[in-house]
Amino acid sequence: MADEKDRIASLLVKARADLDDALFEMEKLPAVSQSAVNFAAHTLGNFLSVTGGTAELLKLELADHPDPQVHKWLDALIRATELMTHTVGQLMNTAAGSEAQLRFEKLDLRRLVRQSCSGYQRAADRKQIQLIIGAAASVDVPQVWTDPVALASVLDNLLANAVKYSFPGKRIWLNIFADEAGVVCRVRDEGPGLSAEDQTRLFERGVRLTPRPTAGEVSTGYGLAVAKEWIEKLAGTIWCESQLGRGSCFFLRVPAYRQELHGTDPIARSGYWGGARPA
Repeated sequence: MADEKDRIASLLVKARADLDDALFEMEKLPAVSQSAVNFAAHTLGNFLSVTGGTAELLKLELADHPDPQVHKWLDALIRATELMTHTVGQLMNTAAGSEAQLRFEKLDLRRLVRQSCSGYQRAADRKQIQLIIGAAASVDVPQVWTDPVALASVLDNLLANAVKYSFPGKRIWLNIFADEAGVVCRVRDEGPGLSAEDQTRLFERGVRLTPRPTAGEVSTGYGLAVAKEWIEKLAGTIWCESQLGRGSCFFLRVPAYRQELHGTDPIARSGYWGGARPA
């Protein structure tokens, strides 16, 4: 059983590496036809519907399974499918000529951090890396006003990078706290750190910085650039503090939920890129 799990895990790692390579190569391609984009988006949507439905059925079938790790794996699979489905939906909206929409709602950032850590626990375990959610995440922190899927994508990128660039046996800390400008999540690692020169190019598209993944993982050079674009659309900010040889701290800040600004209804749609609801 353990050998089979390891085999499946290895296949998943290879599939992700192949996907990263494909994404990198796609950036080099000339513009494709609109019909090809529509076809690909709808086809991917169908595949993801099958994947999501199968995962939900497995969750029901294995509801009484004694191993809690099985439930964590299924939850991570369902969450990843939801993220991909959302991304495909955005692609279809864009392909149809309309601006993609964000779905703003009240969100407990602490819960999102716990979900992200659960999703990356196996990747961290393979490198004997500890994921540590700081004590601040357990105290009273305001809810935030954001698009949950977009914010999850940004957080996942920061956590994936922290695991990818950390050496085996190291630690990664995630802390959540409020400040005057909103709610902040900090991801701190014990990796190689970044030079001042690397930091000036950190959020540029297609830039591969000096540090390299420590276990042969693939790096496309686009993740942080996309993360910055998303967080700015959420009316938030992202930044880094780092020194060579002393690890890196990445911060993301999003607006705190305010009833007088965002209203009392728990979910609202916004058709523009901004953090507040339209008047």
